[in-house]
Amino acid sequence: MSIAGHWVGDARLFDKAVRAKTTPLPIEIRIEEDLAMSGSIGNARIPRSVPVSVKPPRIEYHVALEGSIRDLPQLKKSHMIVIVTRNAKDDLDADFHLKSRFGFDPTMQVGHMEVKRAKE
Repeated sequence: MSIAGHWVGDARLFDKAVRAKTTPLPIEIRIEEDLAMSGSIGNARIPRSVPVSVKPPRIEYHVALEGSIRDLPQLKKSHMIVIVTRNAKDDLDADFHLKSRFGFDPTMQVGHMEVKRAKE
């Protein structure tokens, strides 16, 4: 089995105060056989992005988001790092970091993607 496919669900932020203002953020991810990822999170689009690192069981993406996730200062981030950890079932277990840039950002928001394979 492979993690390639169409995934849908919610992205949940760890910061309780920000999470209370956002409700779960809808997320949709498509992963191709070559592991390229695209989709959307909240109101932002995730353009096709290839992994920057594939070291089993982890796959890491650096994504330049198109648009803001939500109209909140804490979520007006232009970059997202996604870390996918493969497991025995090949589910999509992924954490993400929303950032103003790929380097150090003391205001970054961290969360987890709770997604399931879409029924198509």
